[in-house]
Amino acid sequence: MKNTILSLVLTASTILAFSACNKEQLPDKPAGIPLTISATVGTQTKTLYEYDQESRVMDVTWREEEAISVISFDNSGITAIDNFTSTGEEGRDKAEFSGTWTGNPGDRVICLYPALSTSAGSKLFGTVSEGDASISLNTLTSSVGKIVKETPSSLANADVMVGDVTISGGSASVRLNRQICVFRLTVTCATTAWYEDYYERVSTVKISVDNGGTPVVVATAGALAVTEDTYTGSFVPTAYGTVKYVLNDFYNSDLTTSNGQTPTQVFYAPIFFDGDLEVGYTVNFLYGGRSKEGWGASWENVETFGGGCQQHASVTEKRTLEKGKIYSFTMTI
Repeated sequence: MKNTILSLVLTASTILAFSACNKEQLPDKPAGIPLTISATVGTQTKTLYEYDQESRVMDVTWREEEAISVISFDNSGITAIDNFTSTGEEGRDKAEFSGTWTGNPGDRVICLYPALSTSAGSKLFGTVSEGDASISLNTLTSSVGKIVKETPSSLANADVMVGDVTISGGSASVRLNRQICVFRLTVTCATTAWYEDYYERVSTVKISVDNGGTPVVVATAGALAVTEDTYTGSFVPTAYGTVKYVLNDFYNSDLTTSNGQTPTQVFYAPIFFDGDLEVGYTVNFLYGGRSKEGWGASWENVETFGGGCQQHASVTEKRTLEKGKIYSFTMTI
């Protein structure tokens, strides 16, 4: 997996490097330290979120406007939260972030993406304050309005990443590690109704994995410990269950069999997970949306359609899941 690498360079008049492994070099806090952050990723664009289908690696660059949060903490919890921003050409390989670090000497320093100052970050992580000993992660659906066919652009708002700041010569760097994987769903709509007296539009999918009825693998909440003694560098799941995504436009989705067509559409669903798809597990994809009886009737919400819209695949061969990679599932509903 190719990780995002951010290089941090101090621009204060006296150049001082800071890192978790060289804490005695951290300056005093009074006014904060201005920083310029040079960020380098891959060759694709974060807006389009293209993927290398062979390696299944999420390999992207930066959007026109980006932000990260620099979080400092000690043995009792968070001591400082600083948000850094970057504006530049969309699709660039390198982004220059600007901000001011306000942590304390001796702090451990990490970076978090999406930034807490963004809409996506506030929805994913909620309220994060100085003194907190952990950062909560809400369900990924909280930051994704809908996943649109053929384009994985909405993944940018759920691409949770964390990294430690380390020192290298006269500068510092952070390697951001992705906390999610992606399920690529290729869905052919062939069995839903589109008759003169009854119509169905597929516009939602619920994804889960269970082991004999007990939810596993797909996590709906997590937490990142942020004290010196408890920090591991990864969000740990705190709850498992079902994630539900809206497909296309909930009210006017064209995933239907209208005019006798059987459309095939591709969707990219971000998944926060723990563990692998073990033999004996069941992977569930339940499709819902809207229906109405008769052309002049009102559309009614349907949580889950019947028949082929209820997909339950038994795992017969172990499938290892890795953060930052994409996994394909093909089905006819």
